[in-house]
Amino acid sequence: MQPIQFANADTLSLRQLDELNKAPKGTSFRVFRRCEAQLQEGQDFFYLAADEHKALIDSLKASGQIYATTVNLVLLTRSGYERMIALSRADQTSQTPPAAPPSAD
Repeated sequence: MQPIQFANADTLSLRQLDELNKAPKGTSFRVFRRCEAQLQEGQDFFYLAADEHKALIDSLKASGQIYATTVNLVLLTRSGYERMIALSRADQTSQTPPAAPPSAD
């Protein structure tokens, strides 16, 4: 998978992350949205507004690196992806109900 160069960093789009993880379309976006407040823009991810980055977004659509329906683009750095996965796993663990205590029988 070819990383997308942006701001001197190798990044991956949410489409690329879905493909990398063999996940349905939108999975990486939903995980990103849950973790976004704990990620640092400019370090963990880049948000590229459509009106400012139209040419890049159009070229990435044409190359198939992002979804054709993408309006504003989110690109994750390697550290951002790793942090997002760690946060997502921690969130899943905290939502798992505790195991039932062993029976006293």
